[in-house]
Amino acid sequence: MLRAVPDPTAIPTPMPVSLRPRRAAPLLPAAALLAACSDSPTGPTDTRTPVTPSGPSSTSGLTVARYFGIAMDSIQYFSINEAVARSSAFRSKYEQQAASATTFAQTYPVLQRALTELDPHSSVSTPQNLPGSTDAPVDRPDLRVQSRMATPRVGYVYVPGFVGRSQSGRIDSTHQALRALDANGPCGWIVDLRRNNGGFFFALMASVGPLYAPAGDGRVGAQRYAGNYVINWHYRQRANGTDAFVIRDAADSAQLVVQNPWRPRRPGLPVAVLHNTAVNAQNLYTNITASAGESITLAFRGGPPTRSFGGPTYGVASGRRPFFMPDSARVDVTDSYMLDRNGFTPGDNPIAPDVSIPSSAIPDFAANDAVVDAAVAWLEAQPACTGARPDAASRSVAPSRVDQEPTAPPAGRRLPGRDAVYALPDAGLRLQ
Repeated sequence: MLRAVPDPTAIPTPMPVSLRPRRAAPLLPAAALLAACSDSPTGPTDTRTPVTPSGPSSTSGLTVARYFGIAMDSIQYFSINEAVARSSAFRSKYEQQAASATTFAQTYPVLQRALTELDPHSSVSTPQNLPGSTDAPVDRPDLRVQSRMATPRVGYVYVPGFVGRSQSGRIDSTHQALRALDANGPCGWIVDLRRNNGGFFFALMASVGPLYAPAGDGRVGAQRYAGNYVINWHYRQRANGTDAFVIRDAADSAQLVVQNPWRPRRPGLPVAVLHNTAVNAQNLYTNITASAGESITLAFRGGPPTRSFGGPTYGVASGRRPFFMPDSARVDVTDSYMLDRNGFTPGDNPIAPDVSIPSSAIPDFAANDAVVDAAVAWLEAQPACTGARPDAASRSVAPSRVDQEPTAPPAGRRLPGRDAVYALPDAGLRLQ
């Protein structure tokens, strides 16, 4: 049964935690990064849920050793890196490091070290570092969708990360921006993801769906979990005038409906995707494409004529399963890797651009820079802009291998059918 994903407006949910620097990067202050993640939108659920805290009283009588054991049970259960996570050596190593802890808080660094050994995306958030999800402040235009005509023939849309209160609001603002640009008759598009550090996966994917799935019923990617369990991503135009971003496995599906979608006048125009990850002289990230931002990058691969420009992405094209500990600390475990529609996944590695133009400068969405200029030059040389007839190679879309992957959920598991909007810490691990 197809189920709608509820909009989290007015629901006080924890904000996804900030990305930790990759192992080779300098340590950054927490305030230097916005929340950058992609909470796993689907992942297999099991009746043996390792963590089900029932509120503040759930810490009563709980020893530090048992607290740490609960966390390790969940990490071992959910991690995509199951070969390491489920080994006895892995658990024993960190149990020994946590043996001297006398408070729950003293186990956080040990848990973080364990997660870091597994992958670069998993993390721990203390109860004090779980701010509520809020919309972008009005004085931060860099956190809001921006659009303009980069040239009289090329439309430009700036799509930053998103962890705001209204997913439908972000989708509507992006579709409205694209609709306004489409009135100018562009022959190509630029999607700027250089400051898209992730956030709510469904909202970000639905925002630019008409560009990466111009046919309106395309399979555009997937996620693979431990045990080779795969779910597919779709963006669909529906007969009732709405669109939907849909995720599905062989047994179940869920969707986020776009009530007033933009549909391009000229579907399938070429798209230049801009992405980058850069650190400035102060060791602060000035622009970063990560997590759900990387899922958008993957969705364009194998779709309309597409070329990417800029620098490598951050390298966390993965979904995370969050769970709350009895003291309200939050642990996010990488439970899946993202795939493009042909089955490619970068795993824990950055996605390299087709045209490398790395820069540590903060992108100016109000004016063209060297990366935008390179994208414009490529777009204006494409048949859609020159009027030439496209050759067969530029028209073709590679056959999807995603559909040939096993998509039946493992025994005892099912697709939750909800976006990653979780209840307050005192409600335990249950979906809204």
